[in-house]
Amino acid sequence: MFKKILVPLDGSKTAEAVIPFAREIAANAGAELLFVTVIQEVGVWDATQSLEVLKRESEIAAEYLATMERDETGKGQKVTTQVLDGDAAEAVLVAADEAGADLIAISTHGRSGVSRWLFGSVATRILEHSSVPLLVLRPKEGEDRGATGPAVKKILVPLDGSEVAKSVLPVVEEFAKTMGASLVLYHSVAPLSAYPGFESAGAAALGEAVEEMQRQAREILARAAEEVKARGVEATTVVSLGTAVDGVLTAAAELDVDLVAIATHGRSGLGRAILGSVADGVIRRSADVPCLVIRPSG
Repeated sequence: MFKKILVPLDGSKTAEAVIPFAREIAANAGAELLFVTVIQEVGVWDATQSLEVLKRESEIAAEYLATMERDETGKGQKVTTQVLDGDAAEAVLVAADEAGADLIAISTHGRSGVSRWLFGSVATRILEHSSVPLLVLRPKEGEDRGATGPAVKKILVPLDGSEVAKSVLPVVEEFAKTMGASLVLYHSVAPLSAYPGFESAGAAALGEAVEEMQRQAREILARAAEEVKARGVEATTVVSLGTAVDGVLTAAAELDVDLVAIATHGRSGLGRAILGSVADGVIRRSADVPCLVIRPSG
């Protein structure tokens, strides 16, 4: 897997900040990088002038991608480029499908560049509709596309006890094998204050209920960890008490993980869903740790 990694670029340094990460994955997987940028029609009333503007934009985009290709080829990477047109998110998704991309690596925001589109909304739409895994990076200020890619040695995997959530594990395991990483299977048990009627329960009953939910979570994660280990990937488990998004972000920081691998949706399990809107919250608030977003297969 991960034989072709599509990297959408808009000419901004922010967008280019994902390149070191994509390069590192490509180097470990023996994958090809596909750099794309999108040009869109501009508001010019004269049709002839509009065509001239689009032609010039295409030339600028092609020159820009050629520079990117030369830089990465000089680092030993196999790179191809493609100038797209139309709606940015749709064009990227179609290109990924036609190229047979296994992964899309994208920054969550960027300034306007050669293609006149902003990464914030585009990344969100790609995230909502992509059928292939998506590596989402929120770049730090000053990150350089020429920097050495980060080593990925520990991956946090939030699970909610559902088979749908577990269905992402094969993708995560293959990624872990590619990068030489271990997994931390994680679940946060929601505080009982999140449930209706908790006020009427006694302190002893509340304590027992929390302990029971944590016990169930540990058992389910332990079984999943054994299955992961049987497939050749090292795995540990962590259960904490807290709300889902805060729990994932806190665990990622405290455990010093290099990546959070999370599903885009899933049903409720263990009394509390850890996916769906949680994935969105983690992606939006994860300023320090990149996210590998996977659409569950079931």
